[in-house]
Amino acid sequence: MVCTAAVHAAGVTITPGDSPASLAGVTMDLDCDDLVVNGTLDITGATFTKVGNVIIGAGGVVNASGASIQVNRGWANTGAFNGAGSTVTASNSCANTSTSFAGNTTFFNLSATVPGHMLNLAAGSEQQVAGLLTLNGVQLLGQGGTSYLTLLPGGTQNIGAVGVNQVDATRGQHLAPTQLNQIAGGVAPNWFRTATSAVPVPTQGPLGLALMGLLLCAAAFAQRRSGTSRRAPR
Repeated sequence: MVCTAAVHAAGVTITPGDSPASLAGVTMDLDCDDLVVNGTLDITGATFTKVGNVIIGAGGVVNASGASIQVNRGWANTGAFNGAGSTVTASNSCANTSTSFAGNTTFFNLSATVPGHMLNLAAGSEQQVAGLLTLNGVQLLGQGGTSYLTLLPGGTQNIGAVGVNQVDATRGQHLAPTQLNQIAGGVAPNWFRTATSAVPVPTQGPLGLALMGLLLCAAAFAQRRSGTSRRAPR
């Protein structure tokens, strides 16, 4: 199956008998229906919006270099997702309040920015991010046990105002290292500010130089006062 034009579809299912199939370069609105792949599907450079569920079966292979996928209800992967340069976005455009993740996937860019949205990660699953991890105003919740979110070496993060419970980041970079967990008592290994972590002071640009100057002046003033107090009276 080969398709190259803009498409509005109720859903897409790829069986082993259909593959290899290509939807490379398409722009496709699935109207909250599912993308199910049990064969091989090429979606290089494609854009998928309003996808209800993305389901990649054990024999499924999705080649998604440079693709953009807006997933709403859930992402489940027991096959292979090859997504160099791609972006997967967790959305609420299907009137859903949460997006679930099951199986193990290496994403390039992964984004969730709907305020109050919940990302439910299956226990034991690992979602890796090689490019940019963007999380703002959302909650990440391990379901029935610990799940893993791993920002790989070389990846970058844009994270703000998130709540985390039972989602472990110890397999990758420290996440949100200058922030606090929005879920009180949430279990979040290798996330957030710790007792030993310090908030870095910028050292470049006018603001950084001004802050450094103020700190040096304060230290010199404190030293002078300390020396004065130690002098013996004549």
